[in-house]
Amino acid sequence: MSVVPHATLAKFPYRPAPAGIALTAKQKRLIRESFLRLEPAFDLVGQLFFRKLYRLDPSFRALFAGPVETQSRKFMAGLKLAIVSLNHEDGLAPTLKLLGVRHRQLGIKVRHYRMMAKALIWTLEQSLEKRFTRETKDAWSAFLTQITRILSGSDAALLRSVG
Repeated sequence: MSVVPHATLAKFPYRPAPAGIALTAKQKRLIRESFLRLEPAFDLVGQLFFRKLYRLDPSFRALFAGPVETQSRKFMAGLKLAIVSLNHEDGLAPTLKLLGVRHRQLGIKVRHYRMMAKALIWTLEQSLEKRFTRETKDAWSAFLTQITRILSGSDAALLRSVG
């Protein structure tokens, strides 16, 4: 009788992160509700975000070509797509992976995503004021952390297929 060795998790402590964005139903609801409150002022919120981002790190101006107004519209449209995609378990991750590949080609690093997340959280705090509760902030932080993980991932096969 032959004994077939089996692998245990202890031998393989590394487990890849889930491909999608894992948030609770309540976190998704808080993100959607807070984002909807901003809708009437999307242009202003986007501009506020970029002005804060440029104050935190002026080197971002070189990464984003064109006027702030144009960049803010693009950013808010992308963010809206991410919010809409929260209902689709695997709908956003593949798009984010491809976007991340493009960003890496442009020189965008993990620290850039973290700075953008910091600027967005600040923008949400300023725009929503008391409606941006601790629980809502935590939901947004979890969401942005997961987006950063996906965008900054290093999927070698994906890089080869796009490059």
